[in-house]
Amino acid sequence: MRINKFLLAGVTALGLASTAMAGGRNPGSLLLFPEFDNRQANLTLLTVTNTNADTVNGTINVEFVYIGKYAPNNITLDCLEFNRTHTLTPNDTLSVITSAHNPGQEQGYVYVFAKDKNTGIAKVFNHLIGNEMTIMGIEALDYSLNPVSYKAIGQGTNADLDGDQNRDLDGNEYETSPDEVYIPRFLGQGGQYRSELILLGLSGGAAFTTIVNFWIYNDNEEAFSAQYSFKCWDRVRLETINGAFTETFLDTTNNAPNEIVGASTRESGWFRVYGGTAFSTAEQIIDPAVYAVLVEKIASHGASDLPFESVARQANGSLLPRGIFGDGNPVPVNGDNR
Repeated sequence: MRINKFLLAGVTALGLASTAMAGGRNPGSLLLFPEFDNRQANLTLLTVTNTNADTVNGTINVEFVYIGKYAPNNITLDCLEFNRTHTLTPNDTLSVITSAHNPGQEQGYVYVFAKDKNTGIAKVFNHLIGNEMTIMGIEALDYSLNPVSYKAIGQGTNADLDGDQNRDLDGNEYETSPDEVYIPRFLGQGGQYRSELILLGLSGGAAFTTIVNFWIYNDNEEAFSAQYSFKCWDRVRLETINGAFTETFLDTTNNAPNEIVGASTRESGWFRVYGGTAFSTAEQIIDPAVYAVLVEKIASHGASDLPFESVARQANGSLLPRGIFGDGNPVPVNGDNR
């Protein structure tokens, strides 16, 4: 069995390649970076690149919008916003270390959108690509992750059709978000296995709490349900969400005896994530848009990649209303297939 453990360590170090790319990731007008981490000894490097080569019309302004969940000393920020704007000329690229770019916030997420260099209005400019690299110094982990890319639709060059200065992920201003997110693998948690899930609430806004639902499947297709609530953004260990992610629990289920092939002493599974409800003191949104990214962590190895997405979409996403009524309650695209 020592050989199996060695093989699993090899899978962790090599097979969980953190820079692997899937097809279909296209340039957009809005890039959603799932996290920034300015905690002591950690570093996040964000990159935004303008792929437009037009020397006449290819210059664009991009606004970085940091949504901070925590400030230094773990003080809760309640999803406060911090903004910076930069100009990208044709074929230009900009990289920033987030702790220097935004030293007042410790953890949260970032979105970057294109806006007209003269008027400042959000613009249809589907030429932006990017990447983020995270180095966790204390834990000796590093991984790279692409942002979620949203194409702008708008009318002409205007991507803020209702003029509310929110980035509406509704199929009118920008592309919609998935109804469900699929995470193809998790390993039984416990000991050196301590993966974390990044969660983003994309409906309602800063004043809303989101309840997210899970279906968790073991390696023998047994299903277990779970829920977790958070505000705006969170990064949480899988075993904190629910005990069904743990090796101890999975050992009690009807597992497939020959899985993982080559390391059958370790349990595994997969899970799906979808919005249950988002609510403030004045408004409730059923089936809110959410996003989730798994950061796999085993001992001193870490890896992450964007998840798979359902064909069914949610059209009630918006970045980022500040009031208790959010940004309305649009009708979801394609409904909900569960």
